[in-house]
Amino acid sequence: MTIEEEVFQKQRPDFTKLTAAGFTKRKRDYQFEQDFMAGQLRAEVRVDFTGHVSGTVIDNGTGEEYLPLRAVHCGPFAAQVKSGYIDLLGEIARRCFVPEPFHGAQANRLSAWIQQEFHDQPEFVFKKLPDYAVFREPQSQKWYGLVMNISWAQLTGKTSASQDKVEVIDLRCPQEEQAALLQLDGAYPGYHLNKKNWICVLLDGTLTDEALHRLVLASRKTLTKPRSWLFPANPKYYDIMHAFADTDLLTWKQSARVRVGDTVFLYVSAPVKAIIYRCRVVKTDIPCDYRGANLKIDRVMQLQLEYRYDHTQFPLSLLRQYGVKSVQGPRHLPAALLEELDH
Repeated sequence: MTIEEEVFQKQRPDFTKLTAAGFTKRKRDYQFEQDFMAGQLRAEVRVDFTGHVSGTVIDNGTGEEYLPLRAVHCGPFAAQVKSGYIDLLGEIARRCFVPEPFHGAQANRLSAWIQQEFHDQPEFVFKKLPDYAVFREPQSQKWYGLVMNISWAQLTGKTSASQDKVEVIDLRCPQEEQAALLQLDGAYPGYHLNKKNWICVLLDGTLTDEALHRLVLASRKTLTKPRSWLFPANPKYYDIMHAFADTDLLTWKQSARVRVGDTVFLYVSAPVKAIIYRCRVVKTDIPCDYRGANLKIDRVMQLQLEYRYDHTQFPLSLLRQYGVKSVQGPRHLPAALLEELDH
């Protein structure tokens, strides 16, 4: 990595600020020149139209490039020159560059799209791996994307003269779809995560942004599929049997990780002891501040009635045959029972 690449990594130029910072626009790039080290040396910094930064340090006494700057082991004066040059580059970065979360342009475009689409921010959770970031589905708090900066050899098992490190993203995928997805250019089995349920995709332009968006949507969707819940309703505290008499919308305590689109079956406790209503969740996380003798509510959801069952169809005696011995709080339903309820 060059000095310029190290200083400007994870940053992109704001081209509107370059000329104000002293850059001159040329045919293929912008160039900046400034003397430093008490006028002994001159820095020439170039930013091309892709955002790549390069530079040269000229010895003003000889008019030639000051080569010790790039030496692995340098003497005291060369070390001072390098420090002064890095300070100069750092000032340029502060004045007309914008910090980015990732190294590559495609990774940064993808991150911006995810934030715009879902408001999910990249989380840099690994202290020893500062280039690794996760994208997390807010309600489940599970990852649907893991961006990494890894060596080409680690990913492919092969060495490459032109490839050193590459930026990739691990994405979830259904196991039955993985074989087809691995046929895509730039797709590999999941790296660092379970190879059965994840794929690893290059973020180097091999796949188009639109193709990446589809893969991210599919990965996130595995964590946001509509689910079915069984909620208890106690007629001692609420007249649930007549709640839908004049409306098909009902506000209900939200006490589980329910999402819009989920199905909620309402089980009416004694004396009814049966599932009576099937509802669709149409709104969640509605603030509420209710404090009663038997109930405290901080947030509610809105349910839309879809179907009303006769109290003889799914009584507790039948639920027990499917493994539901009691309904004392929100819970998921056994698959066999859910199939019967959906008939």
